[in-house]
Amino acid sequence: AGRRRSRRRSMLVSVVSLLTLLALLFAPGDLRAASYDKKLEFKKAGILQCVNVDQQAALYGHRYQAPYPTPDWNDGVYSLLEDQTKRIYDLVKANSKEMNIQNLYSEGLPVDMKNYSTDVELVVYERGGLSPETVQAVNGIEGDEVVLNWLRDNPREDWSALSDNIKPIPRKRPVDGKLRVAFVFGEHGRELVSTEMGEFFLKVLAESSTETLLPLLNGDSKLVKEVLEALDNTVIHAVPCENKNGRRIVETKDEDDKNVYHIPQELLDTGRRKPPNQCQRANSRFIDPNRNWPAKWGNKPYDYQPWQEYPGPEPLSEPESRLMFRIMHAVEPHAVVNVHSGMHGMFLPPDYTPVMVNNAATLAQVRLQKYLNDKWMGGKSSIGGAGYAVSYVAYGTFGEFMHNGFQVKSPQTWEMYGNEYAFKGACFSEFNPLVEDKLNEYVRNWTGVALEHISNLYKGLVPGIRSPEGVFSEEVAKLPNPNACGLTKNHIDAMDGLSDIALGRGNRSERLRFVEEAMENTAVLNMPTYKELFDKQNNVAEALAGGIHEEMGTQDIHGIPEEHGK
Repeated sequence: AGRRRSRRRSMLVSVVSLLTLLALLFAPGDLRAASYDKKLEFKKAGILQCVNVDQQAALYGHRYQAPYPTPDWNDGVYSLLEDQTKRIYDLVKANSKEMNIQNLYSEGLPVDMKNYSTDVELVVYERGGLSPETVQAVNGIEGDEVVLNWLRDNPREDWSALSDNIKPIPRKRPVDGKLRVAFVFGEHGRELVSTEMGEFFLKVLAESSTETLLPLLNGDSKLVKEVLEALDNTVIHAVPCENKNGRRIVETKDEDDKNVYHIPQELLDTGRRKPPNQCQRANSRFIDPNRNWPAKWGNKPYDYQPWQEYPGPEPLSEPESRLMFRIMHAVEPHAVVNVHSGMHGMFLPPDYTPVMVNNAATLAQVRLQKYLNDKWMGGKSSIGGAGYAVSYVAYGTFGEFMHNGFQVKSPQTWEMYGNEYAFKGACFSEFNPLVEDKLNEYVRNWTGVALEHISNLYKGLVPGIRSPEGVFSEEVAKLPNPNACGLTKNHIDAMDGLSDIALGRGNRSERLRFVEEAMENTAVLNMPTYKELFDKQNNVAEALAGGIHEEMGTQDIHGIPEEHGK
């Protein structure tokens, strides 16, 4: 009887082990993600809590039952890309002294012997008239060869690891002339509100005057004066819609695949259906332009979603990212804003870790983000590090390369609107306001944010842009510390020390040492990648399998496919 009980216990342990093995081997991404204790690791790194996307879902979300809302392109709320683009050309033509528009074309890397191309518009605005220097820079935008030459001269492995061997792209244009700010709209097809803001923003610039800005800026005559002074000394470069091919898919019905160019085999191998057309994030060969950049390219987050963030076969393989590279290479902006939707947020690199960079420029910007968020968005937006605020990390992003590649001091990502409470698949309501009044409210408020952001940059409130590196201005020093995502106590200490120095509080030498120590002692947290957790699971599975072999005397069961997780 004892031996029978022992045998039954042995068989029960074996069955449990086998079930655990199968669960590990066939676990979907979210189960793999659950094997990493994010909260524990954040606590070890000393990351302070913030209001991130998870809290926003409860605060600002709304449910919509099936059938889910879809855009009505005839009701005048959202515009078809073709109509929007035509109006922008007409706007530039009517303001040709101060505005210029170019259509730029690129061919991406051929995949499966197929060529793939796209184009974008670049609008340049300079209040008072386009200067010869501005015209020369825009006319000097090179072709795809500048991208290919850079790829040839810069090892992919160094950039994928962001190793010490990477070489930032040298800046050749003067830093003491006019401020240069670039805005990119419509990087993801389904984010219609982004391109609506792009068109409205350009219209506001074209008509900018005391009379037109006063109502937009809530009658604040002092701010109007500051904004106009900033615009007089700034050149703005705007891409109204980066991902035109992805947008065209959003504008067609699910049964219409005329704009679907190519679906990578890796996505087909997932066994999951193609998302509805209104959910199209990537370009028309299902590669995400915001994962196709060299910085950390090829790494995949532990909760990787192939249909949403496939990075492509190579860095800068896509014509969308190549066009942005060519524009930024010629323009050399001091600041970049990439305008998205999906939540309420204002973010800074890094995207691949939840811990923010601890330096004066970053710390000044999170204080300014809090100020703008409170003023214009009623405090709705999460601010700070994207790697924490959006509840996932990302590799190969546009912002990361702007910071590390093009040495942009202020590379921000703004998330205009989000309804995280929406059912997955109801992407129109998840990423965009549904009614015209709400759309106009968001577009107007974020345009106010953009104008005041330009003014702050012009006033030198971001260290290193029209101001000395490494120090706060008095204006920033008087702002309160924010509840920003990705901060640790060392970030708070550094902010307090920089404020003390700017306001003349305490011993300057002691305060400088205090700030330096706080920055140097900031924690580093490297998040596990998809592959690392995958390999870890395989190791556990192999150990369990070995135990089952010993217990049951069965044959080797390692024939389970290696690619189970995809």
